Amino acid sequence: MKKQISRFIKNKTPFSFIIKMLILIGVSYLLIQLSNKEKSVEETKYIPGMQNGLDFAEHYVMWKYRGNWEKLGYVTKSDGLFYVRPRTAAVIWDVRRGFDIVLHDRLDGTQDIDYVTYTSYGEKKSIIVTFGKIDEFATYQILYEDGQYVSNLEMEQSTGVTTDEILDHAGKMCASFETELQKMHELQLEKVRKRRKNLTNVGFIMLALYMFLKWGSIMIEHAKEDKPIGQCLDGAIVNTVKKFSRWKYVLYGAAIMFWVYILRSVVSGLILSGVERKVNIYLSYGISAIIVAAAGCFIIMRNNSEKSEKGAGPTVIRRMVRMTAGCILEMFIIRLGMILVSDFYPRNIQFYIVNGVAWCGAAFLIFVFRRIKSLMPNRSKK
Repeated sequence: MKKQISRFIKNKTPFSFIIKMLILIGVSYLLIQLSNKEKSVEETKYIPGMQNGLDFAEHYVMWKYRGNWEKLGYVTKSDGLFYVRPRTAAVIWDVRRGFDIVLHDRLDGTQDIDYVTYTSYGEKKSIIVTFGKIDEFATYQILYEDGQYVSNLEMEQSTGVTTDEILDHAGKMCASFETELQKMHELQLEKVRKRRKNLTNVGFIMLALYMFLKWGSIMIEHAKEDKPIGQCLDGAIVNTVKKFSRWKYVLYGAAIMFWVYILRSVVSGLILSGVERKVNIYLSYGISAIIVAAAGCFIIMRNNSEKSEKGAGPTVIRRMVRMTAGCILEMFIIRLGMILVSDFYPRNIQFYIVNGVAWCGAAFLIFVFRRIKSLMPNRSKK
């Protein structure tokens, strides 16, 4: 079985090339889907700046999420401030966003007096309470001083509602608000999963369409010129390789960057799941760079055309410049994909620095592995 697999790998007929490409595409698709799954797990736990209710509130109480709030059953409007109101009385909070995120709720009080509580979410500030009876209204303030709320005796005597009742009401409002924020966050996570899955599928559908059109042109040539399919296929492969060969090193650089990025989440989730988060990130990038370097060295060393390209210093420099250009281009493509999929991640320079360092490490290791392999004595075939 091992000899048959080895013979198949070494087989260079056009049909074997097509089969190898299909296998490679299939394995790539599975790896990318596995990477997407692990990214979804990471997003559930480790989104930067999205770790608690206050982070969710600052992110989601925005006008651009209006449609999402309405999907959850809320009414939204804006007149200088952003408002979210429940359509039913089942949800006890009403939120408005201006300079602060203020929760606002009406509750039936004692002696036919209704009161409305205003409290800032995520910050310990004074709580405002407005009481109303027919056309009579009175507003009281529960101050926050020296790390605690101060009882408002005047309010208690006038309304019969204690400060503790108001604080309990404010606490329930905040708890209800956090529950709704979690629902919104889960909705966004699900949207991100679907977008990432769809983006991956679109990429592979376009690749399949390209291969289908190529096969169509081969069959047309076979029918018109009465050539064997194998000959037409061989010519199409040669012409395609020639077209891409001028961009070979740019594609090398882009491929290294792409697979380091894809494998990073797989290594992080399946191999380093128990490692502390910050260490996990950098270690998973390092392991991914090693894996990509080893695979890249194997592929390049099997390409016989590489042996004839050993040139002088300037040629090597030009290759590295082209590979670097491919890396930079791929980083921008990945970042564009991240923007299309999600707005969770901060747009800072750290993404480019970390991925660029990982790419440099992988490219350097390919060079080292190639040198080691070239110095090893070739085993003669028995």
